[in-house]
Amino acid sequence: MAVSIDKGKFIDQAQKYIQKGQFDKAISEYQKIVEADSKDIRTRLKLGELYLKVGNNASAVNEYSAAAEFYTSDGFILQAIAVFKQLLKIDPSISDIYVKLAKLYKKQGLIADALAQYRVVIANYEKQGKTVEATGALKDMASMDPENFSIRAKLADLYLKDGDDKKALEEFSRIATDLKKKGRMDDVIILYEKLLSAKPTCREALRGIGEAYLETGKIKKALDSLQAALKSDTNDTMVLSLLSRVYLELNDEQNAKLTYKNILRIDPSSDDARKGLTKLLIKEGNYEEGMETTLPFIDKALEGNNSDGALGILLEFYRNDVRDPRLLDKMANVYRLKGEREKEIAIREELSQLTGEAPKVEETTEEVAVEPHLETPGTEEAQKEPPMEEHLVPGGKETEEHVKDVSKYLTEAEVYVKYGLADKAIEILNTALNAFPEDKEVRKKLASLGVALPGEAEEVLPEIEEVSMEVEAQEEVALPEIEEEAAPAEIPGELPLQAEDKYPLSKIKEDMEEANFYIQQGLYEDARNICNRILEFHPENEETLSKLRAIDDAAQTILPAPVPPAAESAVESFFDLAAELDGEDFETLTTPSGMREAEKFGFEDIFSEFKKGVDTQLEKEDTETHYNLGIAYKEMGLLDDAIREFQIASADHKIEFDCYNLIGICYVEKGVYKKAVEIFKKGLQLSGISDDEYASMNYELGTAYELSGMTGEALSSYMETSKKNSGFRDVQSKISQLGGSRETKKGRVSYV
Repeated sequence: MAVSIDKGKFIDQAQKYIQKGQFDKAISEYQKIVEADSKDIRTRLKLGELYLKVGNNASAVNEYSAAAEFYTSDGFILQAIAVFKQLLKIDPSISDIYVKLAKLYKKQGLIADALAQYRVVIANYEKQGKTVEATGALKDMASMDPENFSIRAKLADLYLKDGDDKKALEEFSRIATDLKKKGRMDDVIILYEKLLSAKPTCREALRGIGEAYLETGKIKKALDSLQAALKSDTNDTMVLSLLSRVYLELNDEQNAKLTYKNILRIDPSSDDARKGLTKLLIKEGNYEEGMETTLPFIDKALEGNNSDGALGILLEFYRNDVRDPRLLDKMANVYRLKGEREKEIAIREELSQLTGEAPKVEETTEEVAVEPHLETPGTEEAQKEPPMEEHLVPGGKETEEHVKDVSKYLTEAEVYVKYGLADKAIEILNTALNAFPEDKEVRKKLASLGVALPGEAEEVLPEIEEVSMEVEAQEEVALPEIEEEAAPAEIPGELPLQAEDKYPLSKIKEDMEEANFYIQQGLYEDARNICNRILEFHPENEETLSKLRAIDDAAQTILPAPVPPAAESAVESFFDLAAELDGEDFETLTTPSGMREAEKFGFEDIFSEFKKGVDTQLEKEDTETHYNLGIAYKEMGLLDDAIREFQIASADHKIEFDCYNLIGICYVEKGVYKKAVEIFKKGLQLSGISDDEYASMNYELGTAYELSGMTGEALSSYMETSKKNSGFRDVQSKISQLGGSRETKKGRVSYV
């Protein structure tokens, strides 16, 4: 609580002591005022100034700090900034002042200035080993200027140094994503190279740089990076997808095909891989396998109303003269869905010529739902009344036409089963059953998929009941029958069949393709594991044994991988943030060793973002705020800082003249008269200045000339002032002192 005292009395006494050079006594008088009113900011500032005169810097810091805090709490932000700047001149090592300054600048909207303060803060934190504090400061910087990739990269680096690999990787990935959006793939490469210099086996970085190499046409580098990424996870479908693109760029269609198959093994729902594989199969003329691969893709596209996607792959077959009824029927349905009736009719005609059936074309295209199964010509008639004699010959033998029609359904169902789409297979088989209700193959296939058929249930049930009755009446007879049924499982001759059931020979081809893919990528251990798995069930399989020998031979030729540097040294080599912040250019990062000059991230591009960000920010900031801050600095005697603020504010033409005037006055106060003269002359050349402004600046110019000893020039400037305003300040006295005489001519004052 402030005590009522006569402040004027103490101030007058203090001033007398100051005039006599008795600073200690003056300090004592001012202390009495502060003790009575601790919030008397002007007195505390004066007290701080006196402490500096007697060399008591610690006490000066206390007084200035208190004044700055009071200014802050009272909302006088610009004054608080000026006092904190004065504090830094006393002791530039006080880190918390930089933080406070940064926050004040941010609050005032001076983002560029806030970032500049954080720069110093982070440098100090780094020197002191305070990585947590440095990370926090960088996070604040990144939030203020998210477009500054330099700041964000340094933040990721600190995460890395602090051992938080997850956050580091997340930040690097976000930066890379933003750079990709800007089309700066070369910069993405250097970013990931920096990360890999610290984490050589980071799969995400290897994958990211592999994609960037691919996008920039560096195909061999892309291959090396993606193969390295695959070693840490052979089931990474993102890596495999990129790898398939690399092989296509290299015209290595065999390995592209193996890669697509590997993707589908891991993720059967991958439409991109299925489509890519289909195109390659068509190109090599393997149409049957191509159809088996693509049918699920086409139906899925149609179900999702992606008629263009379905049509695209169907046309791949059509352009290669593949005329399969299943594909033509689906193509006609697609054209029907798209409302392209003429094309639908043409395809139906072609289908009719191929099957010998009359073309089936709907009367209207409105509200047509594309069937997910094949629309075999004649199906509707079969569904209404399927007379078996049309498909069977005496003796129960099926006609060739019957077998041909049923085989279409069975083949398509097999495709769906192969790719795990059992529901689709059942749907197709039910359609076949409606057309051919007595077909044993269709019924057998449905039963294998767990579908209970009503007709079969009625036949089986009486047999079960009949056997059950016999067991009750003649248990002694039934027991041997049960034992006979169980016996075959114990017959030694059946063992090969058990191995075949567990690992069908048909699966060996598929697994050997996978092994070949791993061999191509240099993943010999994975390929060896596949071969050993086959040999567990088929130990005499010569193809597998031969492949295993080839793997062993290839593996022996591999040179040992270079040992990565220790984690600590790797991180240190990434780049030394503290050392960089000590330098003049905040935006420049150390180039990783081994990088070509052309690949240095375009440091004038990406990591010059800081400087660019500052320039951009200055244009956006409130020039009036800079102007007011300049006034505050000037009042505190911080002339260099004041000059800087006035220079920024001069971008606003409304206050441009005032800024030139104040900059010149600051140089006069600094004693740099030649520079002051230069500034005043430039100010006088501004367009649109008033007579009063012209008189004022000529007066300041005359003062600068006079102080530098150039009396003739000073007199000339004062006379220019008098021409515009003869009563301006003490201009008449100045002219007389410099030897000018006055006379009145025609109502105005003139000098000769």
